[in-house]
Amino acid sequence: MRGAALALLAVSGLFAEEPLHEMGPSATREMFPLFLPPMAYQPADPKPLGRGRWRWGLHWMEANTFQFSDVFDQNVPRDTQGRVAVTKAYAEARLQEYADLPTVYFFDEEIARFELEGRYGLTDDLDLWLRFPVQNHTGGFLDPLIEGFHKLGFEQFGRDLVLQNQVTLVVMEHGKLAFFSNERILGKPQDPVLGLTCRLLNRGPWTLSATFSLKPPLTRTYDVYQSGWDQSYGLTGAWWNGGRHAFYFGGAYLRRPHGSADYNVIGFHGGTGAHATWEYRRWARVQPFLQLYWQSGFMAAQPHQAFDRPSLQHDLGAHWHWTPRSTLSFHYLNNISHQGNTADMGLGLSLTSHF
Repeated sequence: MRGAALALLAVSGLFAEEPLHEMGPSATREMFPLFLPPMAYQPADPKPLGRGRWRWGLHWMEANTFQFSDVFDQNVPRDTQGRVAVTKAYAEARLQEYADLPTVYFFDEEIARFELEGRYGLTDDLDLWLRFPVQNHTGGFLDPLIEGFHKLGFEQFGRDLVLQNQVTLVVMEHGKLAFFSNERILGKPQDPVLGLTCRLLNRGPWTLSATFSLKPPLTRTYDVYQSGWDQSYGLTGAWWNGGRHAFYFGGAYLRRPHGSADYNVIGFHGGTGAHATWEYRRWARVQPFLQLYWQSGFMAAQPHQAFDRPSLQHDLGAHWHWTPRSTLSFHYLNNISHQGNTADMGLGLSLTSHF
């Protein structure tokens, strides 16, 4: 009887109407394969935790990319017997068709990114945070789901011509095969990101903070490309007057210095990123949100690709405060701009706890 009473108290604690922690904007990150080596823009929470407080989060994002240079529209892989496997031999047999072009690419990959995030309140207005990611590079499982969605009328040219759930990365430069990989990579650590968030304004419904982050080059993406000491400098803010609607906003400049020789050949340059987030707070335990995520181009203009153009994505989801200290967040990430320079679609799940 005593045990049952204790269990009832524990369960009732899960649903107690205690003040819930604000989650801030989603830490959305670009998952396009070519955007993995450098630092990408990620929104930061503008509200400090408070001196001596901790927040830990474990984030998972599964993102699928099927993008290629537009020259493949006229010379797409085809096979009358079924779907094509884009192999190294297939790519090498077609090198001379693109000898006049500086760069031609074909990316078909699914990336699972697991990110451990820790944040600590150094003072009432200053937080220190760390993000440590680990990635799997595979063919994944989202291809059938995406193709089923496209059959509703949102078609993407070429997906139905190649094998599902394969991983193929091809980069050709002036008729030479600069990079090819169809190997699955499991459990590979990526560069960590260290950051500071300092509150500048806390007046009425408004909060405004400055952010700085640094990505030390400790790893090589695809075991080849190592970035420099990338940095970001930004502002992040929030508005909430206690009603049903809360808003987050912010932006940053990203500096991307030179890295390894192979990395420098790609030609990454600095850029900017921004976010705008709406969160609905009618219910205490479940809070839907919609976040728009924008980034500038990250390379110089070249024929038959759009890496110099900006991109826009949405992160649609909900926070579920399943205990007073812990929150589950669900994410649906999708490409809005359709420039061929972002991941196509992603599904994510986050678990965050405050101490």
